[in-house]
Amino acid sequence: MKAKHPILLQVFMWSLTIIFLMPIYWLFVSSVKTDKEITQFPPTFWPNEFHWENFPQIWERLDFTQTFANSIFVTVSATILITIFATMAGYALSKKHIFGKNVLFMILVGTMTVPPPALLLPLYFIIIKLGMYDSLISLIIPFGVTVFGVFFMKQYIDDVPDELLEAARIDGCGEFRIFFQVVLPVIKPAITTIVIIEFVNNWNSFTMPLVLLQSEEKFTLPLKLAMLSSESVAIPWSQVLAANLLTIVPVVVLFIVLQRFFIKGIMDGAVKG
Repeated sequence: MKAKHPILLQVFMWSLTIIFLMPIYWLFVSSVKTDKEITQFPPTFWPNEFHWENFPQIWERLDFTQTFANSIFVTVSATILITIFATMAGYALSKKHIFGKNVLFMILVGTMTVPPPALLLPLYFIIIKLGMYDSLISLIIPFGVTVFGVFFMKQYIDDVPDELLEAARIDGCGEFRIFFQVVLPVIKPAITTIVIIEFVNNWNSFTMPLVLLQSEEKFTLPLKLAMLSSESVAIPWSQVLAANLLTIVPVVVLFIVLQRFFIKGIMDGAVKG
């Protein structure tokens, strides 16, 4: 059905787009200004002169190469583990005959109501006992699976036709072949959705790295930015903003590359919910 007022709809959508993109635009233009131009009033919506040197200067000053590598390693590793375990667990809870699986699923969903700060202290002591304190592994292994991921994948896999799986079994396919060659291609939008959501969550994680890391050379980007903000008296604000802009680049690139599957996964999940 066609919209009755397509022009008004387009104006509304473009207005929303501008509103949501304005903070990113302002972050960009401020990162290539001087501090004097940033604080002047009235503000300038376009730099009088572009100062691209802010980016290499802050990159070298804070050793962002090591920090970026730490964040990439932690985020990619945790996201891969979450995707693998959530997909397998969702498939088992959805399609396999397991005694008490409905009760187990309800218990898992119930744990989503527990506030994360309540788990902080027990997790801290467990990681110390396991000897993982002040290591990047402590940010990967304990967070290699999420209840939300299992819940999301289970709900999505519920709509995969049982007849499709039975046909594969009749053709002689084993469970692993059914999972990898039949189920995974069907749920690709859901996998993409989980990848983006968990990538963003791990990339922006601040509390757990703050508690579990001590050595500065192992800091992730959120910790480094927090340290940078505390030293903002000595560091130009233009460089602080340049550092913040650099941290959002991987997330933006990931979303642009996977946006088609992400939107499909979100829309399918909304319809199925």
